[in-house]
Amino acid sequence: MFVGFSESDFDAYAPDKWRSNVFNRARLDVKQKLIALGRDVSGQLFARDGSPLLCEASVEHPALWNHKQVEAQHLFFSRNEDARRELDPLIDKARSLKSLLSDPTPQHNHVFLGVTLDRHRVEIALRLHPDASVDRRNLERRLEDPWQRDQLVELVRALGADFSLGVTEGVSFAAHTLTVPELDTVWAQFTPPERPGPSHWLAITRTIDKDAATLAGSALCEPVRAALSSLLPVYHFVAWSRDNDYVAMKKVLSDEQRARRQKHLAKNDTVRVVRGMFAGRRGTVQQLDAKGGLKVQLG
Repeated sequence: MFVGFSESDFDAYAPDKWRSNVFNRARLDVKQKLIALGRDVSGQLFARDGSPLLCEASVEHPALWNHKQVEAQHLFFSRNEDARRELDPLIDKARSLKSLLSDPTPQHNHVFLGVTLDRHRVEIALRLHPDASVDRRNLERRLEDPWQRDQLVELVRALGADFSLGVTEGVSFAAHTLTVPELDTVWAQFTPPERPGPSHWLAITRTIDKDAATLAGSALCEPVRAALSSLLPVYHFVAWSRDNDYVAMKKVLSDEQRARRQKHLAKNDTVRVVRGMFAGRRGTVQQLDAKGGLKVQLG
């Protein structure tokens, strides 16, 4: 059960402590509190297909995932592991090897809802990174339709005055008065021609300052739950799914699954038999079926 945050929880993320392992224990305590908060609020967070969103917490120690510094502690709610295994190979293909090695943060692959605690605040947000190519392209395609843009603006405006929409280190607008031109401005800044950095996010956020969060104690659970529930319809609008497919991803996944079954072979490819009475013989692929079966001419 979530018991609330203390002043010392926020102090564990002071800039002079970001790279130090001395404060790992203090940050682990915060991580455990966030996990407890996640258990308390996750019961109503579901994907469009009815599956529960997966709840994960960020690491509390300097590591490759956080560029060797812990500026904040995060709780993530996103699509489940089965859905990720299906999409991640396609998403990773769109990223360069340099990008994967220098910035392997798994949360870059998928839109997510999150709760973040840093030195000054608790933030509840929906975040999308440009590397989340399936979700980004799906949203991009939807926003090409003026009616869809209007629909998203209405969803964001319904969040109320506590929320804002913007780009990290860029433009930001109040959610409850958002206009279509303002949405277009945010989107244009989110998708620049040059490759964005690791901190480049499209985000819809609500913040609760440190003093209010500590004063609330365990009751902080209620505004966090309400904020995440409010953001869920926007998450459903953005996140790709089989019933929210504007990029023909179902066909891509079907073709990829068939290619895996067929071992990425094609007619007239040369193969070698590895088992059975013809082991060691080479042949030519004559025919493939949808279940991965091959007809091979030997000799």
